Amino acid sequence: MAAPVLEGQSLAAVQHRGSHVQIIASAGSGKTEVVAQRVAALLAEGTPASSIVAFTFTERAAASLKQRVSERVAERLGPQALDQLGGLYVGTIHAYCFRLLQTYVPRYETFDVLDENQLTAFLVREATRLDIKTIDGTLFKSIRTFLDNLDVVENELLLPSQLDAPFRSVLERYYASLEKYRLLTYGQQIARAVTELDRPEVLQTVLANLRHLIVDEYQDVNPAQEALIQRLAGPDVNLVVVGDDDQAIYGWRGSDVGNITSFAQRYPNVATFSITTNRRSRPTIVESADQFAQSIPGRLAKAMAPTRPTLGSAEVVKWHAEYEEEEAAEIAEAIFYLHKNGLAYRDIAILVRGRASYPALLTALEDARIPVQPAGRTGLFARPEAEVLGKTYCWLVDHDYRPAGFGVQSQVITEDGLVADYEAAFTLPSSAVGALRRLLHEWKSAVHQQERRVDLVRDFYQLVDVLGCKHWDHDDMHAVTRLGTLARFTTLLADYESVRRRARPDDATPGEQVGGQDRGLWYYKNLAIHITNYANGAYEGFDGEPDINTDAVDLTTVHSAKGLEWPAVFVPSLTKSRFPSSRTGRPQPWLIDRTLFDADRYEGSDADERRLFYVAMTRARDWLSLSRHERVTKNRVRSSPYWDEIPNHLVMTLPISVPTLTSSAADGEALLQVTFSELAAYDVCGLAYRLRNVLGFQPTLAPELGYGKAVHHVMRTIAEHTKKTGAAPDTATVEQILDDELFLPAANKPAHRLMKGAARRLVNRYIADHESDLQRVWMTERPFELHLGDAVVSGRADVILDQEGGVTTGLAIVDYKTSTGEEGIYDLQLQVYADAGRREGLDVRGAYVHDLKRGAREPVDVGSSAITTAETKVNEVLHGMRQRQYAPKPGTPCRSCDVKVLCKSAV
Repeated sequence: MAAPVLEGQSLAAVQHRGSHVQIIASAGSGKTEVVAQRVAALLAEGTPASSIVAFTFTERAAASLKQRVSERVAERLGPQALDQLGGLYVGTIHAYCFRLLQTYVPRYETFDVLDENQLTAFLVREATRLDIKTIDGTLFKSIRTFLDNLDVVENELLLPSQLDAPFRSVLERYYASLEKYRLLTYGQQIARAVTELDRPEVLQTVLANLRHLIVDEYQDVNPAQEALIQRLAGPDVNLVVVGDDDQAIYGWRGSDVGNITSFAQRYPNVATFSITTNRRSRPTIVESADQFAQSIPGRLAKAMAPTRPTLGSAEVVKWHAEYEEEEAAEIAEAIFYLHKNGLAYRDIAILVRGRASYPALLTALEDARIPVQPAGRTGLFARPEAEVLGKTYCWLVDHDYRPAGFGVQSQVITEDGLVADYEAAFTLPSSAVGALRRLLHEWKSAVHQQERRVDLVRDFYQLVDVLGCKHWDHDDMHAVTRLGTLARFTTLLADYESVRRRARPDDATPGEQVGGQDRGLWYYKNLAIHITNYANGAYEGFDGEPDINTDAVDLTTVHSAKGLEWPAVFVPSLTKSRFPSSRTGRPQPWLIDRTLFDADRYEGSDADERRLFYVAMTRARDWLSLSRHERVTKNRVRSSPYWDEIPNHLVMTLPISVPTLTSSAADGEALLQVTFSELAAYDVCGLAYRLRNVLGFQPTLAPELGYGKAVHHVMRTIAEHTKKTGAAPDTATVEQILDDELFLPAANKPAHRLMKGAARRLVNRYIADHESDLQRVWMTERPFELHLGDAVVSGRADVILDQEGGVTTGLAIVDYKTSTGEEGIYDLQLQVYADAGRREGLDVRGAYVHDLKRGAREPVDVGSSAITTAETKVNEVLHGMRQRQYAPKPGTPCRSCDVKVLCKSAV
């Protein structure tokens, strides 16, 4: 897509130099284009790509910005200039902080990051050691209270010493526990990065190359992130912040709209530009949203103006139904006609304020056979397949199942009732029922086998096999939606299992580690408790990344819809209790002194809810439906005040008429951004790649998990020791490095001893045979990006050696191999890295696969002919990925394939 010609404030924002910049960008105003053209202009002026850092709010936004930058750079400087973009950072603040930690504190390579679901499972595991019940009496209530207050501590960079007991002591034990298990949270990534930047040597190194820092969605930055930005905005750095105070909707997560409204007062020498022309939405949508935005208190003065022509029919409709079920059915009917008249399902979204709206909508969509995004961000247990699976783990330990929600009664699960639920959820033939009962009996018997190590995900795949899911049609979107539900359930199991089995260093025996819980009745009981008290009300994504090529409706919350857009958008349940949320502004009994933070910001306000409604309205490009219902059961509910403020001339009576909207052709193929590991996985089997990488089915948790990563980290530590001291480590030093750095997250004591012995042999053999290499280490964990037309393949080389061939500038790339695998994959990987390095201007003269297990080093051909052949191979694979050709490749890989139970072709 050719670059649009910018003018006025947009052009001025691109061209301005010499000071900090604030860009106020209304919804749909094209801020991504402005940022992309500014980056391209900087590169055209000779600014090194490695001196530019751009923060986005989500990975999806990062991918969009990377694509736009690539397009603008290619147009302005030619395709060859794309080879220089490898040093440009475009991504989330959290990912940047984790990379910073791993770069400057290598031990963080052995850490894993917990998301909020894994963190809850971790707190359940550690509850006794943390004494967490002292906070609020009962376990899960205490965990919820602890997490709410923990968010404040990390967002506001508070210290435990500022807090009162018992929260302070629980928090101190919690931080010590995270350290022991080598874990980080999202909040800790930011806090620890800030701490590292307070070390002068780290800050000076980071600022040595940084010249331009760009922060998108600046209105969503919290105080900890602002502290990071302040440190990165050094004296030689131009800071550009882009955002819209009208779209600040994450106050409950710590974001502070004051960051953007007061930016020009807090930073010196700021040039402000305002971009208020909406290029996304039809005029009535723009006018209605802008009129509503004027009611938001404390906003920056601005008026949003439309540019697109009118649709020729109603662009915003306001309507109501008697009951919620009727409202949902009317929405499903409207979607049916939108699709029938030419609009793809993926171009339609239903945005809700909270999960209470999901059940009626899901039922109506299912009745109408309308597919919903398989990785959808609705609550997992709203799906019948997930609910019966949850009930199963309760039945195994005779634990009552309780659906999520207030005042919902617990259910006693019987075998016959459970099997009946399976028959209904999976439409089982009678021939499968007997096999299902036998498997359930085997599981129930295994619960009490103390000698049997549990593998929840492996057992789950046995169940999937019995249920006959391999016969589902992968071209049927309803089947894919159901597969997505099963995949998300494997995530729940993997989250629980990875935390329960997490190992920790053995305090009593330095250099060894203690494994986690991996068997017995309580392993299953704790899972049932976790499901009924937490998981069945959670597992709905916050920043869900929809598969935009899948033809299915997106049903999600308004918070999750931030940054997205669709031609047709439905915003239902505009009742007083639903939108705005009845919990908004309700004071909370904080464990933190309210004088230490702005508690009102976390508790929410009408202004926050108004901004959220504004965001919902501005997600629509062509048509916006605003609806409500008048009754819940028999009781009347009042309309939302926001509904009342939408002009009455937009009211439509039932049945609503829908416009004819045709899905337009894409302006160009999206930039395909993959890692080499993803490319290699697809090449092995397209269907397995789809099931694992696209839908999200999780692997089984083997004790040797992370062995290769751990050995790579030890090798990096040895290389850096050699570089620092001028000599390779002796045997005693190697042993100390192994004691300190070899961490295997899923291994118990015997397994760790066994694998540590293997690692010791590998490392000592390497030092004995290749000590000279350790004197030649130029860089470790060096990132590469290979740009090939409309795709980019990224990866990291284990180590790069200099002085290759006796030439001062000559480099050799070495990849460590710790297990058996296809030789061609390793060769292709190094050829891709060599190709990318040469395009950057590096003098790559050699490449080697070093098999640490055999102690053998094999050269890889990186001559021009071999590189050309490699590019051809990579392009063939990328073409299949681009075309979404997910054909199975039955053969030897099937033997070790977890997801073969979902493949009819597996051998």
